[in-house]
Amino acid sequence: MSTIASVTTRKRLQPFYLAVPFTAIITGWFNLSDSLPVPVAVLAGAGWGVVLGLLAMWANNKPLLAAWIEDALVYLCVIGLAFAGCGGLMAIVMLDGALGSSSLSGEALKELFMPTIPYYIIVNGLLEMVIVPALLFFGWRKGRRRVLILVTAALYFGMRVWTYLTFVPSRLKWADSNHATTALTAAERKQASTDLMVDDPRWILLLGMLAVLLVAAYLSRVREVKKAMS
Repeated sequence: MSTIASVTTRKRLQPFYLAVPFTAIITGWFNLSDSLPVPVAVLAGAGWGVVLGLLAMWANNKPLLAAWIEDALVYLCVIGLAFAGCGGLMAIVMLDGALGSSSLSGEALKELFMPTIPYYIIVNGLLEMVIVPALLFFGWRKGRRRVLILVTAALYFGMRVWTYLTFVPSRLKWADSNHATTALTAAERKQASTDLMVDDPRWILLLGMLAVLLVAAYLSRVREVKKAMS
């Protein structure tokens, strides 16, 4: 009996080994460390992951409720990835088009770029702090859907680390700088393109994740639970 309980406990703890480091690094290290010492921020991020896990463990005792939450998280993740990927492509096309204009000023380019910052903070904040780590907990059951969720979560984690190490510092540094109202020279437009990383390929990765998760969305957990209950 104790062996069965031990196996059950290990299975329940498995998603914690992935989701808690996810929140510790992304939520804690890369976000909370702006206002907290790094060790405290990492612990706070890990604590948030534990809270999500405990909520999932409670909900999983109610199969139909857990199924509804799992399906909802998958659908929300699909929507979030669509917003991030399509929004990213639109922003790149828009900035690249503006940088092709010889009459473009630095101030005008900044005004064009700044609205993208809160947009991405909201979309990625919801994905990285709640939706993706919660999905690791609620989607942790044997089957094709778990594999698809794990692939999506791994790709998203790698992309966010890449973002915080490479894209965020360069773009925020450019956004925090003062820019003239006079037209940019060709050399200045080229430098702005480099600073803003207009050749950003992450939208391709995001749409790839979206495609993977659309397959997961088809594998409805609610439908599966209702079928088992009937």
